[in-house]
Amino acid sequence: MRACSTRWALAMRPARVDAIVAPVDAPGRLAPLAPLAWLATFAAALWPAWAWAAARLADGSDDPLGLAAIAVLAVAVVRLAPQLRREPSMPWLAIAAALAAASTAVLATGPALLGALLAALSLAAALSAFMAIGTPSLALAGLAVLALPVVSSLQFYAGFPLRVITAEASTRLLDVLGFAAERQGSAMVVDGRLVIVDAPCSGVQMVWMAYFCACTVAWWARLPDRVFATRVAGVGLVVLIGNVVRNSVLVGLEARGTAPAGLHEAVGTVVLALVCIAVVLIVGRPSRSSALPLPPAAEGWGEGRSAAPWRLRLAFVLAACGALPCIIDRNDAATESHIGAVPTELPREWNGRPLRPLALGAVEARFASHFPGRIARLTDEQSVLVWRDVTAPTRMLHPAADCYRGLGYRIADARLERDAGGLLWRSFVATRGGLRVRVAERIVGHDGSAFTDASAWFWAARLGRSQGPWQAITVATPLQTEASS
Repeated sequence: MRACSTRWALAMRPARVDAIVAPVDAPGRLAPLAPLAWLATFAAALWPAWAWAAARLADGSDDPLGLAAIAVLAVAVVRLAPQLRREPSMPWLAIAAALAAASTAVLATGPALLGALLAALSLAAALSAFMAIGTPSLALAGLAVLALPVVSSLQFYAGFPLRVITAEASTRLLDVLGFAAERQGSAMVVDGRLVIVDAPCSGVQMVWMAYFCACTVAWWARLPDRVFATRVAGVGLVVLIGNVVRNSVLVGLEARGTAPAGLHEAVGTVVLALVCIAVVLIVGRPSRSSALPLPPAAEGWGEGRSAAPWRLRLAFVLAACGALPCIIDRNDAATESHIGAVPTELPREWNGRPLRPLALGAVEARFASHFPGRIARLTDEQSVLVWRDVTAPTRMLHPAADCYRGLGYRIADARLERDAGGLLWRSFVATRGGLRVRVAERIVGHDGSAFTDASAWFWAARLGRSQGPWQAITVATPLQTEASS
């Protein structure tokens, strides 16, 4: 009787709390919470990088392609969550913390894009630290980089070299096909007609799409990092071939005067689709060492006495990274580059008509305060002239097309043209609502060198092939709208 009552008491007594609550190491339940919390803490500590990226997307100055990479990364984290381990890999965690600290330092004193790149790599390293041993991570790191708004910066820095390569290769291909082709800088003279190889022809967007496809397919197929690194090396060649073919077809048709409206977009879309298909076939092809199974949740470096120190140290580093940007004002290196420069006199007339100055807007004034030189707006009562006196090579000398896109204009009819005095300009038509503006721009150096492309000017100035100060002139002339014509 006593034994029965004892068993009854044991059966009826309340269970311990740790037996009622699901164990934290139960796969697929509460196990991912701690790793995801640390990843969220990393993301919160790096908030200045994300604020910069969001602002860049919001002002329209960059293509929102990175949102696709963010979506794939989100799916990857959700899929990996049940396999994340509570005790991270210490080497990966140290790399993630070091990258976070470096990102904070760069964002406070240097280029924002570099700081954001370090932040993205820090977050990717933190994810690798908590992933099970053997889980491929290189493709996820690539997606983290592609998630940043980098297209316009790539266009500025790499656009001119890529256009030169594309123009040279297209020239040789068109020669074989019977055209009289010659390259002049990043432009081409085909059958006596000057044809511009403009920003879309650089292939920067095609490069982004190709590597996005490569990273996405590699992650989905669970390619080992070694296999992915070997295969992704051929993506650049595929993009170059596709871009040369696209450019050659369009330039040849334009030189013959047989390029109807919409053909550029149609040919570009078809070639882009073919390039992406080729990349998927190259990266995603099966091999004996590919398609690793998803590893089970793995134990880390043991809990106990070693657990508390790394948690406290990491929490301190991340807290400092998140708090320092609120304390330290960002210093732009460009603000110091024009101190002591001899100012150039403003132009007094334009095409024989007197110029009068216009006040800068609030946004323009803030931009001018960091610009390495001087910015002025003037008008001859027919056009608005933006005059920039530039004392040092800088990314802040944006192409006019980027500025107008940021203001919500649609850009069309880009071309090279000569004015009445024989000077070469790059021009385009910007349209927003019922307003149409013809915009022309050129850059002239102190030594007489002239450029119609900001990327070409930057490299010439950086390599010492053009001497400053430089005068960057943008002329905007309203056009008669169809409604008023």
